Order: sequence, then C-alpha cells, then structure tokens
Amino acid sequence: MRGRLILAGSGEFTPAMDGLDREILAGIGKPRARVAIVPTASGLEDTPPSWVALGETHFAALGADVVPVMVLCRDDARERRWLDALQGVDWVYFSGGRPQHAINVLAGTPFWDEVLRLHRGGAVLAGSSAGAMMLGEKSYAPDDFDTAGLPQRVSVRDGLGVLGGHFVIPHFDLLSQLAPERVQAWIAAWPQGLRGIGIDEDTAVVEGTGGWTVRGRGRAVTMTSFEHQVVHANGARFDSIPIRI
Repeated sequence: MRGRLILAGSGEFTPAMDGLDREILAGIGKPRARVAIVPTASGLEDTPPSWVALGETHFAALGADVVPVMVLCRDDARERRWLDALQGVDWVYFSGGRPQHAINVLAGTPFWDEVLRLHRGGAVLAGSSAGAMMLGEKSYAPDDFDTAGLPQRVSVRDGLGVLGGHFVIPHFDLLSQLAPERVQAWIAAWPQGLRGIGIDEDTAVVEGTGGWTVRGRGRAVTMTSFEHQVVHANGARFDSIPIRI
C-alpha cells in the first residue's frame, strides 16, 4: 500500500511541524523510524549540510533516525551508493531550495525511480517548499530573487508529475502579503488547465483517507486561477488530488 504524501509550504524540521511529524512517525509504528533527508533542491547553494543538520536535530528529538542523502546533482542521482542509502528508509523528505534544480537532477533517474518504488511500498513521501513544488504536474520556476528572498521572475516547466493536474505554490501567505504586484506576472504564467495549491508557511497538507487535511498555523488555498480561490483552514479537508505514480 502506498505511503502517506505530505506537501508543506515551509517549516520543515522546525517546531512548527512537531505535532504533524510526531503523528506521522507514530503511524509508521517502529521504535525508531528512519527518515531520509534529501536536500536536492538546494544543490546549487551551500546549505545542504545545514538542512541535514536541522533534520537530524528535529527528528532525534522525536525519536527517529536520519539518513543524509546528498543527491545534489544529476550524477549523484545515478550513483549506486545513494540508492543503497535509501534501503530500509521509512520516510523520504525533500527540503527546500529551487524546484527547477530538483526537477533537473531527479527526473528520469534511478534515484527517483527508487524513491517512487519505496513510496508505492509504504514509505512516507514529503516535500517542503521547492520539495513540494517539484511534485506537481507543472511547477513554477522562480528566479532572480530580491534581498527579501522573493522571486522577481517566474516561468513554468514540467514537474515530476506526482500530483496530476496540479501545481504547488508554497509560502503562499508571505507571497500574497509582500509581493502582490508580482501576482500579475504569475497569473500570466499560470499553467493552463491546471489547479493551483497555495500552502501557507509553517503549514502542510497531508493525504489520508477521504482526501487531504490542512495542518499547521496557516491555510491551504485551492485555485483554478488567482481570482477564484477556495480557502481551507487548519483542520479542514478538501477533495482528492490525483496521484500519478
């Protein structure tokens, strides 16, 4: 049976996710679950070791063990040692960065095939920020970041296709508050025929029986356009998103 799927707007490996992560670990049902931290999306930065360190501290406090999986470039995604590192893992967690880099690294590789095999076999699959964006049928590709860390330009590219007919917009509350004028550019780049899932910071949507549930301090917003939004508060459920793996 396929494992649970988690999409986070931000907040991975922080106290904001303690309650949800503790619940997911309890559902795994092992004395010490093994969580693979995969910082692929930040492979063009100097932050992958800090993502792993943050994940180790976070999950150790919750009673789980972390397996660092440093797949940062496409050659890494073909190396046998990183496929071997996934053996016996109960949860694969992709952290943030640039979604377009993660997609370029992972698409069509033995490593990504192994992640999907594990997930189909029951392992949890989670992505936060760029790690969630990459899972869409399409993904915004943010670029040219300003001093506040917000993208000044976006384009659209194919995602890894786990979420059929959808794409993910993380940090949705922050983007809506700080960069409303840029929304026009994102509207112009809206992937035709697809539905968007906006997820606030420190918030996740979690797949379960009967659809998806919002968890965290914020909300999730499903959209057929930026003008036509349906808001789902913490604890709310919304309809299923086709999972294509």
